[in-house]
Order: sequence, then structure tokens, then C-alpha cells
Amino acid sequence: MLFGRRKKGFAKEEEITEFSTEFSEDANQDELEEEKVDLMDYLEELDEADDTSIPLEEKEKEVIKEEKTEAQLLAEFIRIRSHGAHLTDRSSLDKKDQDLEELLTSINNDEACKDITFIKGDKDIYYYSNKFMSDNYAKIAVLVEDKDISKTIAEMVRWNCKTYPCATPLYYFNNSPYFHTEPQIERALERMGQEEEYSDICELRTGNNVRYLYSTIHMSEKYARALAEGVEYGEYGYR
Repeated sequence: MLFGRRKKGFAKEEEITEFSTEFSEDANQDELEEEKVDLMDYLEELDEADDTSIPLEEKEKEVIKEEKTEAQLLAEFIRIRSHGAHLTDRSSLDKKDQDLEELLTSINNDEACKDITFIKGDKDIYYYSNKFMSDNYAKIAVLVEDKDISKTIAEMVRWNCKTYPCATPLYYFNNSPYFHTEPQIERALERMGQEEEYSDICELRTGNNVRYLYSTIHMSEKYARALAEGVEYGEYGYR
């Protein structure tokens, strides 16, 4: 049994020995027929009430509310790209929509689009959603999009020194999201050595001959070397 054995006294039991003398099979059947008719009428009344409870105009308004504006659709496009780790450059949007300035203004004024922001690069303006992409990643992505390897190296070396702090191994720029080749990095370092704006970027080599970069704006060579050696010379010695 689902609820176990019923205890004594749990419910009152009565034994029916005879039917009421007032019971009439014909009369009872008439009452049941009458109840059925009344129930059907009631259900029909409910259906009619449901159909007319919401005016057609109100239903149309609800559908309109669900529709997105062009600005919101553009914001959604930017979100999708941000979720895939891609910035959306303004120049590509200009080619697709002649009313871009108006759409961007609408996005800026729409509370539902407050996550859409932008960052200026040397070659373009880039839009992204900070729900799906951090500001720091967007900054790195802009450097990659601008394709200025010298600036990318300098900015990231300075940022790592200031933020963590740590020196930056040269192989860092071979990896995602940079994917720079060895020759590209070497050419960039050569240019940096000839330009005053990059004079704070210096190089050192660890005991296992791994090249690291650091910025003299944020740390001394002694401190940078200690940090780099600490990474390379682990618990079991050099890697």
C-alpha cells in the first residue's frame, strides 16, 4: 500500500444497509443530464470570455513589444561577435548601413544596450560587448587588429610589469591572440631599438637562455631578472 496500513480510528467507517427511499433512478438520470448541459454551457461561456478578454489591438501591441529595433539588432550582432572573441570595427559597419551614426546614437541611449562599448585604435574604432569580452582583452585585440607589432610588444610588456608585476618572455607573443612569428618579433624589436618612444623596453636572458622583456618605467633590471629567474628556475631547477 502506498501510505502503509491504515490505523484504527484513522477514519470513520459506516456500513450502508439500505438505499434511501427517496432515491429514484429516473429522477437521478434527469438531474445528471441537466448537469451535463449546464457544464457544457459554462465551458462555452469561458471560451467566449477568453477570446474577447484581450482586444486585438492589445495583442498587436504585445507582438510589437517583442520586436527589436534596428539598433538593438546591431547590438545583438556585436554581442555575438564579442562572444566569439571578435571585435567589430566601424569601417565594416559603414559599408553595411548608411544610417550607422543614427544607429550608434540609439544604442548609446538604449538601456538594453548599455553593455555595448568601444575602444579607439590607431586605424579604426572597435565595438564590443563587455558582457562577453573584458576591457583588457578588448585592448589586446585592438593591438592585434592594428597590426603594429612594435606597439603591441611595448604595451603588453609595460602592462605586465605594472599589473602583475612580471617580466614578459619573448615566446609570449608567439601564442594566442598574437600568433606572431619569430622573424616578425625580431624585426619589431629591431625597430623598437631605433625609436625613442620604446626606449624603456629592455631585454634580459635567464640562466637557461630564455629571453625576457621588461619596462624600466615600472621595474629595475635586478627586479625583472629576479622575477624571470623565479619563473624559469622552479622547484626542480631550470625547465
